[in-house]
Amino acid sequence: MLYHALLLVSTLTVSFSFFLVYKVAVLEDDINKLRGDISNLKPHSKESPDGMITGMSRTWERSKQVASLNSQQQRQTAKDSQTLCSSTASSLRMKREQAGCSGGTVVVQQSSFLQLSANTKEQPFVRGNVTVIPWIVALHQGEAISSTGDRIIIQQGGFFIVFGQVLFQSPGTIMGHIVRSRGTDQRSTELLRCLQEMPQTNCANTCHTGGMVKLEREDELELVIPDRPQAQVSMDADSTFFGIIRLN
Repeated sequence: MLYHALLLVSTLTVSFSFFLVYKVAVLEDDINKLRGDISNLKPHSKESPDGMITGMSRTWERSKQVASLNSQQQRQTAKDSQTLCSSTASSLRMKREQAGCSGGTVVVQQSSFLQLSANTKEQPFVRGNVTVIPWIVALHQGEAISSTGDRIIIQQGGFFIVFGQVLFQSPGTIMGHIVRSRGTDQRSTELLRCLQEMPQTNCANTCHTGGMVKLEREDELELVIPDRPQAQVSMDADSTFFGIIRLN
């Protein structure tokens, strides 16, 4: 928002500069006309003193008009400048107030995020037809997201980046996980899916997935391994994790 305010100020400043250039051009034209009148006055000065006086009078009157016009233009320019500054300052104040202002400093709203890491003190367990990984909170900021047990709870709806990674150690099979949400109506929705073919030897393969989704307040998210009750998973915090970031 502050960027748009600065862009508006720049646009108004450029427009005001063009206006001043126009005024200067008009003033120069008046001065050139005044010089022309003075030049036309010189040939008649020898023939007619009265004509000279009359011409000088007209020149003096025109000079006063130009000076008066210049003074009015300067006053109007100053007034326009004050109006522009006042309008700009008011616009900036309004935008600062909309963004949140404290002591003249714009307060940047903190992003909410949560990252869960595999709990090294526990092992994955089976619940129905899925294998569940026990988690602990690794990083957390903000009030828009919380967690309970093995699930992430949405406290404020909006758009989120959801990500998950599991390091599988099961040999010779296809492994994978899904991230799903459950709303207040208790309906389950699959958000993300990851599949990975495992080698027969040196069986360690990472499956990572991530994407942007829209979630509502009180939605619950979980990362589970479907149809693999014997899944072998690394419980290291840097290998298996589950997280979410709220986009402001």
